[in-house]
Formats: sequence, C-alpha cells, structure tokens
Amino acid sequence: TFNKKLDMKKFFILFFTLFSLSIYSQAHIGVSGAMDLENDISKLGVGINYMILPKVTLGAGVMITPFDVDGDYEIMYNVKYNLGRFNVAAGIMTHEMGKMDHMEMHSSSMDSEPYIGIDFKLFKNRKLKIFYNQSETMKTIGIMTPIFNLGKKMKMDH
Repeated sequence: TFNKKLDMKKFFILFFTLFSLSIYSQAHIGVSGAMDLENDISKLGVGINYMILPKVTLGAGVMITPFDVDGDYEIMYNVKYNLGRFNVAAGIMTHEMGKMDHMEMHSSSMDSEPYIGIDFKLFKNRKLKIFYNQSETMKTIGIMTPIFNLGKKMKMDH
C-alpha cells in the first residue's frame, strides 16, 4: 500500500504540474493508425503532446498491435521541434514484443531504444498529419489527428 500511495503522489504531482503550466502552454490528445514497414504489422495509438515553448513540444504515446500480434505495445517519449508544417522528433521508445514458444504459451521481452521521427501537416487549415518514425527495430508510417485540446493561450499546430 505504501508503494501505491507513493505512485499516486507522483502521478498527482506530475498531473498538476502539467496542467498548472497550461496557463502558458497547451496540450492535445490525439489518435493514430500506423503500419510497421519492417514487420508488416498494423498499429493503433493514442498520445499526448504538451507545448512548452512556441516551437518545442514534449510528447508521449502508446501504440498497440490489436490485429496482428497479441500483447505487443510501444510506449514513446519524445521532444518535437516545429518547422512550419513539419515537426522533427527524437525520443526513447520502450516496447514489449510477445513471442510464442513451444514450451511456454507466452513469454515476452522488453527493450528501450532511441528513435527519430518526422511528421507533416497535410492541410494548412486541418490538424491531420502523416508521420514516419524510425529506430533500430522499427520503421513506422502512419496518420494522426488530435481529438481533444487543452488550453487556449498559444496557437498549437503540432
């Protein structure tokens, strides 16, 4: 129970820090669909991006593989820099890949690795974007769109 209280305390500190800074910044929550070109695996995702400066955004997201492989997911943390209709991203990805074994029903491995990415805003007046992320083990192309915006202080187009 002590660990749960400590985890909840950390969660609330992070939560209130992020939203108290929204006086100067804004965030959006978005959804995405993608295809891993290395493995031919489709992915669905959700993410949050938090603008800390007019051209710098912190982000985090989760991608799952609901159709092809059970139990696989990626958690991505990144920093994005806005270059007009382009965003350049660099971050860390933690992923778990399920494996089938003859002796065991399901075992898994978990790794972290750096990745880079780029996204492009397709239409000037719309938020729809295509993206490409690459790491040592993945090359993913997809489409994303924000579904919920928090804060109104700055114009956020990434």
